[in-house]
Amino acid sequence: MRPRQGFALVAALLVLMLIAALVASVFLAATEETRISGASAGKQLALCAAESAIETTIAAWSSSVAGPIGIEGVRSAVVEGFGTPVMVSVTRLDSTLYWIVADAGSLSSASSATRRVGAIVSVQVAPDHSITIDRVGERWWSELF
Repeated sequence: MRPRQGFALVAALLVLMLIAALVASVFLAATEETRISGASAGKQLALCAAESAIETTIAAWSSSVAGPIGIEGVRSAVVEGFGTPVMVSVTRLDSTLYWIVADAGSLSSASSATRRVGAIVSVQVAPDHSITIDRVGERWWSELF
């Protein structure tokens, strides 16, 4: 009787290793796509929260906000309710111009899903104490990072 070469066993092991490598690569690709889509959704949520916080700040503007801030003065507050915390800073640039900056996302540096949006507005107070707020420029806000 002749000794067998064992070709079938070697071929079966090679095919099994090839299938295992394909399954592992598909699993890693699916995991990476899930992570990328989660980060993208987080960044979009942060951008929407920042824009909404600026709009809320403009809508709730009153003379009490405009009065106490001196030229180059800054007033900051945390705005909740947009799905992520937003730090809004209002800086008075001159007698009528204000720069509103909204930092959305985690207030610590642990999360990468953060957005910063800035807007320049002109605030006019009429003699009857009514307030008119105009956004400056065609694109009145800009994504800072």
